[in-house]
Amino acid sequence: MPLSRTTRRLAIAAACVVGALVLLVLLLPRLVSLDATRARVIAAAEASLHRKVEIGRMRLRLFPLGAGLDGVAVRNKTGFETPALLSADRVYVDVAFWPLLSKRVEVRRIVLDGAAITVERSESGALNVDDFLSAGRRESAPATQTASLAALLVSRIEIDRGKAAFVDRKTSPGKTVTLAIEDLTARLSDIGPTTPARFDIAARFLADKGRNLTLKGTLGPPPSSGPVGAAPLAAEFSAKGLALGRLAPWVVAFRADDPGALSVDGKVTGKALGALSIAGRVALDPPAGAKMPAVDGTVNATLDWPKGTLVFEKSLFDVAELPLSIEGRIDDLHGAMRADLRVATPGEVGLDHVTGLPGVAGRFPEGLKLAGRARLEILARGPSSDLDLRGSVEASALGVALDGKPTFEAPSASASLESKGAAPITGRVAAPSGKVQNVAFQNLRADWTWQKGALTLSPAADVFGGTLSARVDTDFSRAGSESHLALEASGVQAQPLVESSTTVRDVVSGRLDGKITIASRGLSWDAVSKTGKGNGHVSLTDADLRTVKLMPEVARSLAAIGQVAGFSVPPSLESTKFSTLQTSLVLADGRVTTPDLELTGRDVSASAKGSIGLDKTLSYEGNVVLGPAVVKSLGTTGRYVADSSGRLPLPFHATGSLAAPKVSIDESVVVDLGRRALAKSAGERLGGAAGQALGQTLGGDGKAAGAVDVLQQLLRAPAPTPTPTPRPR
Repeated sequence: MPLSRTTRRLAIAAACVVGALVLLVLLLPRLVSLDATRARVIAAAEASLHRKVEIGRMRLRLFPLGAGLDGVAVRNKTGFETPALLSADRVYVDVAFWPLLSKRVEVRRIVLDGAAITVERSESGALNVDDFLSAGRRESAPATQTASLAALLVSRIEIDRGKAAFVDRKTSPGKTVTLAIEDLTARLSDIGPTTPARFDIAARFLADKGRNLTLKGTLGPPPSSGPVGAAPLAAEFSAKGLALGRLAPWVVAFRADDPGALSVDGKVTGKALGALSIAGRVALDPPAGAKMPAVDGTVNATLDWPKGTLVFEKSLFDVAELPLSIEGRIDDLHGAMRADLRVATPGEVGLDHVTGLPGVAGRFPEGLKLAGRARLEILARGPSSDLDLRGSVEASALGVALDGKPTFEAPSASASLESKGAAPITGRVAAPSGKVQNVAFQNLRADWTWQKGALTLSPAADVFGGTLSARVDTDFSRAGSESHLALEASGVQAQPLVESSTTVRDVVSGRLDGKITIASRGLSWDAVSKTGKGNGHVSLTDADLRTVKLMPEVARSLAAIGQVAGFSVPPSLESTKFSTLQTSLVLADGRVTTPDLELTGRDVSASAKGSIGLDKTLSYEGNVVLGPAVVKSLGTTGRYVADSSGRLPLPFHATGSLAAPKVSIDESVVVDLGRRALAKSAGERLGGAAGQALGQTLGGDGKAAGAVDVLQQLLRAPAPTPTPTPRPR
């Protein structure tokens, strides 16, 4: 049915009113000025924050109801260089309509777009948020104030494109360093005085791209009385690939060696500014070639920042694949930290990864490997400036290899270490038995000191019936630096010592006593051979130089004289032994020089000078002296070759390899002795003037002495094969 004229007029009027209202609503944000409100908001904010507050523009929003602010900034106090403590490109505040009628402001949502907060530390150490931190430690407002504040409710806060930065001007004097959390998004909901607020935060930290940091949980409600920081916190956290090297300005240890990327995840519960229980997993992935080892494990700890304490419950880690547990506490986190910690292995563990431990990594020589199983315990107590470290290791089947070659083996061993403050680390290693580079030992005791890569080692052990002791000083922190070695032997059987420590066999026997000091650029055989210098003194009792056939050569030379002069050499002369050997030693240019070597026996002695090369060669010249008893054993004719004291000196030479040196008696001396013996023997037999004339003829220049030619031929004849000397059992 067609509408009446009146109805149409009413409909048109109603449409005009609605249109006018809609137009008014659309134009209202532009028509209504909030300058007065803006001024009141700025004044209230400045009174609360004690800082200058700026708002570029404030406008009314109807859908949803609220206000929009552009260019918001909270300026820093004087004394700080960063312009703003807090800033935002845009801020949106949405409020509920009906609570306004009850004079309650219920903020449904606050949106911060492009928000940034900057915490700055000045050169004096003052923070631009010190007043806020102190406020967090003060008591909550009285109940009457809390009730009045309850009229202001915030349901939700959103942050997009946020940033939080720490600007530090103290850590590096004259330089500003910055640490930032970037690309931050946050959603906080259910904010109020009686309910816990929920938060969900994601950001980028210590990384180049993406968001690698998340934090999700609840905070609050704030306590009705007591510190505001006592509000309960329960959250889950995760951080992936944190580049710890970027913390080098604040962590001295990271400046010399990049520790790598840290990943953590877990849960935290407790009080926001009180005791927090932390449980989670930690993984450290160091870069290739770093001294810091890989770490993977779980942590259970309680952090009470206001009290400055960190308490570790038993937490298990794999450090360089070596399982370790840590428990104890660290106090006074705000000042000179004090520790009471225990680090230990959970039972026996493999030792092959010990060289990767912090404080150990990079300090051992390259190529050094440990093998075996051990229990490790380290106690750390006291302030950080004077920390007392005590450790112990009980090892079974311990082995040490350098460049793939075994250097130390022991069925069991124990070690201790002690350190206090900046003093050197000291300790002792003990092993009931074992081998050091194939040298068997018993009752090893080795005291050691370690300071900044410099090692001093003083071992002593029972070795082959005697005692060997030493002192080693070497600096692993300086490549090519000079090392020092002092050795002392007492009553050691020489033959097994030489044969177990070198490739030389059946060269010498006897009991060794002596001292020697060596300086070289390294302690390997090659380094000592090329750069070693030193000196010392050794003596050998019951000495037997097995390859130096001196007495057989003496017997052969005298036998040649005897065939011409008419006397015989007793068979025992060839096997005559020296009882002692003494000499000083000088090491240089790869050779050990013995300038005053003395061999003594019951009826024979020798003196010589020369050298033994580390290439297993020797070169000597000297005199062997037969005593009166040996000369007498040659018969009546023997006195013809003796000197005025009844002794017979014979010059000799020894050259060639240690395993088979060539020994020779000076032929000219032997020929002269033979001529003299022949002359005196012939003269005495003829007697009178004829005997004297014959003696003078034979004892002259030898031109007419055919017997001398025979002697020379005898001397050049091959030496008979010596009778083997039985080796002692």
